[in-house]
Amino acid sequence: MLRFARLLLIALAGFPTAARAQAPAPALERRPVAARTGSDPWLISFVGLSGHTARTNLTQLDRALQPYSTSYTRLPIEERTRVRQAFDDLFPGQSISRVTVTEPQARAVAYLALGPWERRGPDAECGGPRRRGSATRCDQALDSMSRRASWIHATVLALGRTGNRRPRAQELADLRAMNEHAGEMVLAPPSCGCPAARQDAGALLASTRDAVDAYERSSMPAWMSLGDQRVQSIARLSDSLERTFLRCLREG
Repeated sequence: MLRFARLLLIALAGFPTAARAQAPAPALERRPVAARTGSDPWLISFVGLSGHTARTNLTQLDRALQPYSTSYTRLPIEERTRVRQAFDDLFPGQSISRVTVTEPQARAVAYLALGPWERRGPDAECGGPRRRGSATRCDQALDSMSRRASWIHATVLALGRTGNRRPRAQELADLRAMNEHAGEMVLAPPSCGCPAARQDAGALLASTRDAVDAYERSSMPAWMSLGDQRVQSIARLSDSLERTFLRCLREG
């Protein structure tokens, strides 16, 4: 028994020596994230461990950039900067890794940053009507845009009517829907040959975004928080766009 105990002590005493004799594992080299992403804040968010939302949004944006035959990572640095600025204009104070970008919103970002996709192609100046899709699909799109413009016109006038009281959540939902429809209009005219709508569609997108921001900052009902000037501006632009889309539909 005593001999067994001595053998055990000798074995235990030799264990640390053997452990120390092992060569330490080489440390993994970690390259800075900025070195791999070119200091682009969106790409830094993309590769981060918590970047699921950023990855989803950039995938959505890449789909919106397909008509331009490019993707966000393939854009030159100055054009990436314009894309981020357009995002900031549409989502003031928001982060690419926190807000969820819808397909129409991604197309709006691309349009505001890079302009109509036709300008980047070989037929940029040909001006031919409805270069993409069948006449039937474009007719349906223009008809849909005219109906949405009509809805915006009626809805904003109802929201601005003195004494009109509706649940706050419903008013906010209507304002956000107007902004989303305006974003869709920004992208619809170039694809179906209605260039006359481009300027008013961009102005309507900015006006409805401003209306959403003003309402969210206020605790008052819409007819008080929006003010007559905002209401009349949105009403005028949406009425003009309805007429423009219908004219393009007739002339197409």
